[in-house]
Amino acid sequence: MSAPRLMLAGVEPGPAIGLVAGALIAGLDERRTVRPIMLGLDVPLFRVLYAMAAKAPRVVDPVLHGQTAAAELCEYWAENVAMTVFVAALPALDRWEGVEASRPVDFAERFDAPVVLVLDARERGATAAAAVHGVRALARRADIAGLVVVGADESAAGKELMETLRRDVALPVLGHIPPQLSEQFARQQAAITSGAVRTVGPKPAPGSDARLCKEAASYLQLDEFDAIAARRGYLPAVQRRLLVPDAAAAGLTLAVAWGPPLQPLALENIDILQAMGVELAPLNIARDRELPDGVDGLFIAGQADEHQLGAFAGNGGLLTTLVAAIGEGLPTLALGGGALLLMRGLADSRGRSHELAGVVPAEAELMESYDRPRYVKVAATRANPYDEGENLLYELFDLEFLMLEQESFAYRVEMGGEAAQAEGFAVSRCLASTLYPSFAHSPAMVGRFVAAMRLGVQWH
Repeated sequence: MSAPRLMLAGVEPGPAIGLVAGALIAGLDERRTVRPIMLGLDVPLFRVLYAMAAKAPRVVDPVLHGQTAAAELCEYWAENVAMTVFVAALPALDRWEGVEASRPVDFAERFDAPVVLVLDARERGATAAAAVHGVRALARRADIAGLVVVGADESAAGKELMETLRRDVALPVLGHIPPQLSEQFARQQAAITSGAVRTVGPKPAPGSDARLCKEAASYLQLDEFDAIAARRGYLPAVQRRLLVPDAAAAGLTLAVAWGPPLQPLALENIDILQAMGVELAPLNIARDRELPDGVDGLFIAGQADEHQLGAFAGNGGLLTTLVAAIGEGLPTLALGGGALLLMRGLADSRGRSHELAGVVPAEAELMESYDRPRYVKVAATRANPYDEGENLLYELFDLEFLMLEQESFAYRVEMGGEAAQAEGFAVSRCLASTLYPSFAHSPAMVGRFVAAMRLGVQWH
């Protein structure tokens, strides 16, 4: 990996990292093609990056992706871009779920990426500089190259903080985003990331985050970021194990669902399928009434935006097509929000019930959504068409089933000594699970899916 790169990490938790990351991507993308890569998944932060980046962001998950797999994924994602910007979901010194060497500063050292710290200085004085100094002292061999200050005002305390940073911390200040922008962004993030689906009051207007990030970009010294990213070292090529062509995938076409109400997520799974040689055929589930001609399989994955469920529920032609195709044995993976769309019905947080595809004999109510993954140990059942043995998946929302008539479940979830809980559905050659797998963690799973596509019937 030789492309210029840097790591952006917060000094402490908070929304400032999202504002700075969005602003940096907005500013740099006007100059060159930039790939954001998140270290750890934070859904609101991912959405900010997705809205701002010309190249869709990717996520390295320290729980699911070991160091070898992470290096291969990052090298693949850095191809055909002019710069890679790593964005840490946790502060610079925090481990992800306790995983060894998962701190952003450890990751930056391993990938020889200079680190730019983000300090949320709202309503804080000179003592905030101690946190920056502490990160720098504890970062070991990571190259701490600069600092962006968010929200410091013109009060005496704010001026004292800026003077302390310049005099005592001795890091270049690469940007100073004013409190007006940071406060607006923080309020909007608070409205989105309440932790529960049910919220009081109106949601922020669509695109408001992007507007704030674009405005904030004017307060960053982009030339200095360019110079810092160019300080990266050269990393030797990684031996490819996951992202390699597979003769079994040659000539196969996979319909990949996108569009409202699906929000992109777990995009490394798409990358692995494409690297194997599978041809991808886009399927807009809000507009397209039929599957693309000649597809050998169907992939429906992502988060489901409850406010846009009607776009899919109203597409009667596609709902009928999905029932017929899956019933006839079209190999299908429906993951996370994709599994919700195959249920008979789903109630949203406002009490509205949506009639959906009806492939899975269940109805549910969406109770709560999570900003970060909750990892789940599962054991595949014999009915599971693509997974075997034990696996580690993650969930991003909680459901309450209102009606459940399923007999063939896909997984048994470990419950810490209690009776195992059934999860996921196996319908013909369709695996529908509200949990998310990573093919980088379980490559055999994608191999079985591709083998089923090879043996299955095309959909016309």
